[in-house]
Amino acid sequence: MKNNEYYIVHKSILPSYFEQIILTRELINDKKYSVSDACKESGISRSTYYKYKDYIFRPNKDSGTKALFVLKTFDVKGILSSILQVVYASHGNIISINQDSPIDGTAHISISIDVSEMDSSVEELKMTIEKLDGIKSVDIMGVE
Repeated sequence: MKNNEYYIVHKSILPSYFEQIILTRELINDKKYSVSDACKESGISRSTYYKYKDYIFRPNKDSGTKALFVLKTFDVKGILSSILQVVYASHGNIISINQDSPIDGTAHISISIDVSEMDSSVEELKMTIEKLDGIKSVDIMGVE
């Protein structure tokens, strides 16, 4: 395996301790817990934390400065404007937009966003966009 190979997988197929490793890192970084105390709080051993801590990340503003979103929307007036308003409200900065012509009532939109100044995570932005009327699906294709 190459050192720079990555996969994007849904957390539902991963062992539960992966989420605990992220929680442990957040306790250490945000709440200034010691490694030992953070591991106790999140319910994992220190050896598990140290084994995986440099390999498991949640896509957010700490793991990258750019995110690529791919959206499927209904062909409704103003949907792109609504999406852009959500990105603006989250302090994201649009780098590029590619919107295809709607086919069978479905439009495909790719948006590259600078997430370095956002006040929420990339996942939270995704969930907010998904709640908009006219959205069929939102996928995060990558965080760089």
